[in-house]
Amino acid sequence: MDRIEKIVLLGAGNVSTHLGAALQGTGRRILQVYSRTIGAAEILARKLDTDFTTDLNYIYPGADLYIFSLADNAMEEVLDSFPLKDVFAVHTSGSLPVDILQKAGLQAGVFYPLQTFSKTIEPDFSNIPLCIEAKTEKHQQILYHLASEISRDVRFINSKQRETIHIAAVFACNFTNHLFSIAEEILENKEISFDIMYPLIQETVRKAMQQKPSLVQTGPAVRKDDKIIQKHLKQLSTLPDYQKLYNFISQSITQNSTK
Repeated sequence: MDRIEKIVLLGAGNVSTHLGAALQGTGRRILQVYSRTIGAAEILARKLDTDFTTDLNYIYPGADLYIFSLADNAMEEVLDSFPLKDVFAVHTSGSLPVDILQKAGLQAGVFYPLQTFSKTIEPDFSNIPLCIEAKTEKHQQILYHLASEISRDVRFINSKQRETIHIAAVFACNFTNHLFSIAEEILENKEISFDIMYPLIQETVRKAMQQKPSLVQTGPAVRKDDKIIQKHLKQLSTLPDYQKLYNFISQSITQNSTK
């Protein structure tokens, strides 16, 4: 097998939804969708015009690639019950090692898209970094050619590097978005629309992409403007959790600005 043509998706969440559609767009056949939840499996199967199952014993045995896009805490349970052995399989996790598939008796690889996915927002896969890894040179090249058909940014990343990338991604994406949601709540409490923040958010990201983020840090904490910080903390007195978070992040910014 030198080229992936037939694929089975294990998982019907956000990653499977968009990755399955992207791969299908290259002419690959999505043979089947598996999910432990029948509703999710049926919805994705309908979108991809394919079959689905909630029973691992009915997984199609003839695929060229089995893509495990499952929650990390569900992976071992599914692998323990996976009936096929010695087939080529990848997972899409940022934090699990490639060896988790090999230990389950599979020819192992990783196909990790470094992006945040929501089912209702279509991503542009051509700009998404795809981090690939495989246990053999042949499988690595097969994954490279597959990834190159949907992304312009394909990188060979090992499991240790991917763990580091995933931690950084939590800070850059998940934590940042949580702070956006806090800002939205603070504004809405005063009947101010969050869209007033859009240009500020765009400029913050633009600068972080053009220079080292540490060099373009602004705000009262980096200026060590304690008077403003104390004023903000007082204003947040009715929101004690956010007050603590504001104070903790401000201290981190001040400490890092002196390094």
